[in-house]
Amino acid sequence: MRPRLSALLDRLWEQAVRTPQRFVVLSFAAASVLLLVISVHGLVVLRDHEVQTLQQTQQLQVAGISSVLNVESERLRSVRNFAQHLIRLQMGPHAVEVDPPLQAAYAHRNDDQWQLPAPEGDAALLGVGPRLLEGMDGFYRRDEDLLPGLYVARGLSQLLSAEPVNPLVTRKLMYVSTNGFFVTYPPVPPARAAAVLRRVSNAGFLREHQPHNNPDRTLRWQIVPADDGSGDMYLTLSLPVYLHAQFRGVAISGISQRSLDAYLTNTTRKGVRSFLIDIDGHLIGASTRNVNGVEKIASVVPPSSRAATPEEMFSRGAGTIHLADGSRLMFQRIGNSNLMLVDYFSATDLLLRAASRLSAVLAASALSLAVLLWVTLQGFRKLFSHYLARGEALRELAETDALTGLANRRVFEARFAVEHNRSLREKTPMSMLMIDIDRFKRINDNWGHASGDRVLRKLADVARATVRAIDVPARIGGEEFAVLLPHTGIEEAAQAAERLRGILGQAVCEPAPDAAHKGEIRFTVSIGVSDLGADGTDNLDTMLMVADRRLYAAKNAGRNRVVSDDRVPEPVGDSVLAPAPTA
Repeated sequence: MRPRLSALLDRLWEQAVRTPQRFVVLSFAAASVLLLVISVHGLVVLRDHEVQTLQQTQQLQVAGISSVLNVESERLRSVRNFAQHLIRLQMGPHAVEVDPPLQAAYAHRNDDQWQLPAPEGDAALLGVGPRLLEGMDGFYRRDEDLLPGLYVARGLSQLLSAEPVNPLVTRKLMYVSTNGFFVTYPPVPPARAAAVLRRVSNAGFLREHQPHNNPDRTLRWQIVPADDGSGDMYLTLSLPVYLHAQFRGVAISGISQRSLDAYLTNTTRKGVRSFLIDIDGHLIGASTRNVNGVEKIASVVPPSSRAATPEEMFSRGAGTIHLADGSRLMFQRIGNSNLMLVDYFSATDLLLRAASRLSAVLAASALSLAVLLWVTLQGFRKLFSHYLARGEALRELAETDALTGLANRRVFEARFAVEHNRSLREKTPMSMLMIDIDRFKRINDNWGHASGDRVLRKLADVARATVRAIDVPARIGGEEFAVLLPHTGIEEAAQAAERLRGILGQAVCEPAPDAAHKGEIRFTVSIGVSDLGADGTDNLDTMLMVADRRLYAAKNAGRNRVVSDDRVPEPVGDSVLAPAPTA
């Protein structure tokens, strides 16, 4: 079989020598077909990578919204608990004596609109008289417990105004008593007191929390219009306030819908439309524009997307739906709430995003050209075989590290110059990793230098298998290694470093045959990450210096970790692993 193949190759080379033009045309035609196949495969791979990136972005968005809702829920429970505590105190035998401001407010309780003055900065307490309360569902005047209720509301006014402000979220916090008064922050003008209570009544907050409607006294949420005439909507959460079995009021927290729209707009990737919906499909927020009224998601996505119903998505919890036109709906439920984040992106946008990141395909193209060059050179193999073999050996010796087979420092510097110029020309990011084996001397001492060399080769093998084709791993001295990451920002580089660190932490290296101990060798690494342009890193030396500084920050913080900025990491103790040798 092998002699026949060798004879066939010899005949092909003879034909190539006789008709070199035809041979070159056929070779380039074959290369073009190969490049087309590689490009298509690259697009598919990059498309899947983009989908994974979009999934990660959506998970971060869900975590952010969930965090806001959890904070608001806990804040609301604090207000409810504080209110119930004050009510029990003031209705019991140890009630605090009522002071003149409370007596003055109580004296005006039958006015159409009345208030309890509050110090500057505190939430204002506003009330409505019996005449205006008529017809408002859930409100009824009880003079016997109005004065203690005013004391409770004044205490809440200080609590509400002391709540921290989140600059990313516009929200309102209020306590409404069934006795016809409320305290809210931010405050509202006294003239709008009746309008506020009427909106509370119309929204059904008191009706929804009546004992027969909410016997478990659980948190409820709904969408209501703003009471300031701005046209904004609020995602509101509410809890009932009780004194024993008597329903006394409602604590309400509202998150501006426009704040949710702004959050989605700022965190959604280009080409993706992100929507926050409830279980009925109503829009709570959108990245494309401000949501108005009671729109549903079916009205803002293409017709091909409407086959995916909210009921189906909520039943699944999370996933991706492939639509007939190639576009996709990616969705994820927010905790245990009746809210869900839905991302829509078309097939065209997805392919354009993948095509913009074809650097890996370009590297494959260069490899294909190298293969084509090798095939062409084989035509002259008989004449130049000796010189080519010697030249290849010299090149390998000059460009690679003899122990690990990785690029040496000279080649690393040359590749850096090329990628640095490309990064400046194309305005693309570039990062670098500095890797050092933790307590390498201990490995040499316990197992011997031959085993230490095996550990170095193991690290090189894992690095080669883990990094991308366009990345440049190199051994730059001793147990220190570096990886150049073109087209990579600092966050993606830190993720790559964490992935490499985790894989190395699981790797097992067999000791040399003459090792003093026969137990398997496990080891960890510390990694420093630097980014081109950050902290003045505009050349190889400064990038190496910053990465080296962060590498030693990782060492000082306990080893076996990645440091990608200059914040002082918190020490976590010595996590280096070379275990005690075994017999």
